[in-house]
Amino acid sequence: MRTEVRRWNRKVVTVVGTTVFVAAVMTYVGYRISDAMGPMVNSEGNEVGGRFRLMDSSDGTMTDMTFRGRWMLVMFGAVHSVDDSSTKMLTQLSQALSVVDPAGHRVAPVFVSLDPQRDQSEQLRQYSLKFPAKIIAGTGAPATLNAVTKEYHATIEKRPDQEWDYAYMTSPQIVIMNPDGLYAGMMPSSASAAEMQARLQPLLARH
Repeated sequence: MRTEVRRWNRKVVTVVGTTVFVAAVMTYVGYRISDAMGPMVNSEGNEVGGRFRLMDSSDGTMTDMTFRGRWMLVMFGAVHSVDDSSTKMLTQLSQALSVVDPAGHRVAPVFVSLDPQRDQSEQLRQYSLKFPAKIIAGTGAPATLNAVTKEYHATIEKRPDQEWDYAYMTSPQIVIMNPDGLYAGMMPSSASAAEMQARLQPLLARH
């Protein structure tokens, strides 16, 4: 009986180990592909924002064209952010979107992680599920993130953290792109739900 239990335990450990290994390999492959493909960024004539290609939380890729026809809110941060500011931002945004876009069909909130080493697909998937709104999370290789943040007038700032070793600053602004892919302004990432609602509602009413 004990021999059978030991065999069963070894099988379980082998299956779990293999699953974890395959997931790690898939993430690494996606990361390398993104790095090799380069930072496909183009302003498209915009003062702020433009085209991009990033890895999404399903091990695939997403571009700005994925969200054409919807208002796109582009924000930068990390699961491990300074003062947990990314979580606070997405919480407030979820509350605002529950009013201005309750069905989640008109607005695409795109959260770009600046921490690709830790915020891999599964981590981003689990993180985005914490919020009521349909948060679309993604990241990219360092070269891609450098290009995209410059295009969207954001920065990549890493700071020491006692709990997490290091954490990233959340970008102070959320960039708003209209359904045609044109720059439509910004709103503070630290804004309250009511302030975000007040900023977004007139825009959605006009388009």
